[in-house]
Amino acid sequence: MEHRQVFKEFADIIEERVEKRSKILVASHLDADGLASGSILFEACRRLGANVTLRIYPELDGRAVEELRGSRYEFFILADLGSSMIAELDGSLNDYILIDHHVIQEAHTQNPRVLNAWKLGLDGGRDACSSTLAYFLAKELDHRNVDLSPLAVVGSVADRQDCGPKHSLIELNRLALSDAMKAGHVSVVEDLLLPGRETRPLHESLSLLNNPYIPGLSGNKDAAYSALMKAEINLKVSGAWRTLSELTKEEKSKVVEIILSSIPPSQRFTVEQLIGEIYLIELEDSLSPLRDAREYATLLNACGRMGKQDIGVSVCLGNRDRYLAEAMKTLSEYRFNINRIMQSLVVETSRISIKDSVAILNGRELIPDKLLGPVTSIVVSSPDYRDKVVVALTNSGEKEVKVSARVGESFGSVLNLGAIMDEVARKFGGTGGGHSMAAGAKIPSEFSESFANQVAEKVLNESRAKIENKVQK
Repeated sequence: MEHRQVFKEFADIIEERVEKRSKILVASHLDADGLASGSILFEACRRLGANVTLRIYPELDGRAVEELRGSRYEFFILADLGSSMIAELDGSLNDYILIDHHVIQEAHTQNPRVLNAWKLGLDGGRDACSSTLAYFLAKELDHRNVDLSPLAVVGSVADRQDCGPKHSLIELNRLALSDAMKAGHVSVVEDLLLPGRETRPLHESLSLLNNPYIPGLSGNKDAAYSALMKAEINLKVSGAWRTLSELTKEEKSKVVEIILSSIPPSQRFTVEQLIGEIYLIELEDSLSPLRDAREYATLLNACGRMGKQDIGVSVCLGNRDRYLAEAMKTLSEYRFNINRIMQSLVVETSRISIKDSVAILNGRELIPDKLLGPVTSIVVSSPDYRDKVVVALTNSGEKEVKVSARVGESFGSVLNLGAIMDEVARKFGGTGGGHSMAAGAKIPSEFSESFANQVAEKVLNESRAKIENKVQK
C-alpha cells in the first residue's frame, strides 16, 4: 500500500509514547465513525500495554480544547474530529496527533501531527473515513490488529462512503474491506438495501427504509404490511415471519415494485439504486443486528446520538450480553425519535424553504442538535430532495445554532461542502468543516439566517461555475 510509510511514522509516534508510559487519551467523535475509530485506536494502544483512556466528544470546540489542555493526560490521539481546530490544538497541546477525514485548511496540510485523508491525496468524503485511517494505523502497530478491520467497514458505511458501483466501498475503504474478507471476518453479498435483511420480518425491514425516505411508507409498519399483502407476498412460513434474505427472486422484484411505485416518476429513481453490496460480519450471530455492517452502523449512531456513547464503545470492543441489549433499546428509542421528527416535517412543510437547488430546513424547537445530522441525511435521501443540497439548522444551547448540510446523490455538480461551511462559518465567528458530501457548523444564533443564505449563495455560485466550465470544455 503506497501510504504505508505515513502510517508507519504515526505508529512509531504512538509506540514511543507507550514505551515512555505516557498517560494517553484517545478523544473521538460521538457518531458511528467516531465510535468505531476511537475504539480501534484505544484497543490497539491497550494491546501494546499502554496507559490509555477513551473519551467521546460531541464536537471539539474551544471549550473542549481547554479541557484537554487542563487534563492529566500527556499525549492525545484525536480521531474523527478537530480538523477545523488545528491552530487551536497547536497552541494548546504539547503532544498530540490527529486522525481524520474532514477537510483541512491549506495552511495545515504540512502539519506533521495530522494524519488526514486529504493529505494522502484521498477524498475524505468517499475514499477513506476516520475508522479506515485508524485501522491501517492499528495494523501498522501490530498486524494482528487485522481483527479490527470490520470496524473500519462499519465506519465507512456509517459515513455513507459506499459510493462506488452498486453502493460499494472504494479506494482505502476497499482495502480495509479486502483485509477483513481475507481474514474471514467479513463476506459480501449483493441484495436489496433494506435494513434487517436477515434479522427482521419483511414488513419491518420495508418500514425501516430511509434511503430513500418515502412519506407514508418509511416509518409505517402497517402501511408496509398492507403493501406486501396486496402484492401477494407470503410473510410467514410455519408461523414464523420471513426476512428479506428468505425471499425468492420473484418476491424481491415485487418488493422493488412496491418501493418504486411509492416514488413519483418525476424523481427518476431506479431499481439500481435499491440494490448493492451487503457487508456481513461473520463473527456476529446471524440474528444479531451487528451481522450487517449498515445495521451495526445505525446502532452505533443511535448510541452516540442518544447519549449512550459508552454502550456503543462497549459493543465495538466486543462486549455483548447486557451491553448489546441496552444498545438495542437505545436503537429503538432513536428510531422512534427520528420517525417522529420526520412525520412532523411531512406535516410542517413550511419548515423547508427552497432556493433554487438548495433546501433550507428550520429545525428549531423540533430537532435536538445531536439528531440534526441523521435527520438531514434522511431528508436529503427523500425523492423530493435528492437533487438538492439540504442545509438544516437547529438550536444548540441558548446562544448558538448548529448547522448540518448534505449533498443529494442526484445533485448536478461536485462541491467541497466542508470548505464552504468552514469559510462561511468563520465570517460569522463560528466554526465549520466536514467533507465533500456532508458538513456541519456552529455559529452564534443571531447570524443563523444570514449564514444559511450565504451558504446557499455560495453553493449555487460554485455549482453554476463548474457547470459552465464543463460546458466550455
